[in-house]
Amino acid sequence: MTAGRGWIVVALTMFSLWDPLRALAGSLLFGGLFVGQYFLQPYGISPNLLMMLPYLATLAALVQGATASTTRGRSAPAALGIPYERGER
Repeated sequence: MTAGRGWIVVALTMFSLWDPLRALAGSLLFGGLFVGQYFLQPYGISPNLLMMLPYLATLAALVQGATASTTRGRSAPAALGIPYERGER
């Protein structure tokens, strides 16, 4: 991914709390922010501000995901980051 969009995917994973429906809603939100840049530029809003909106939303999603995971007791899957080797489990 280029232009920092890969970090938005990481934030989306934390925002969704490993729930596929929340991931779908979050991807539509972040995608809508990218597309919204083109629709709002004719109204005289600064293009620099519009290009910054998806990344500000990413920061907000990271904060929301961090607070939601602690208050709801949901965390990452236990096997996340452990390499899978066939036949060991």
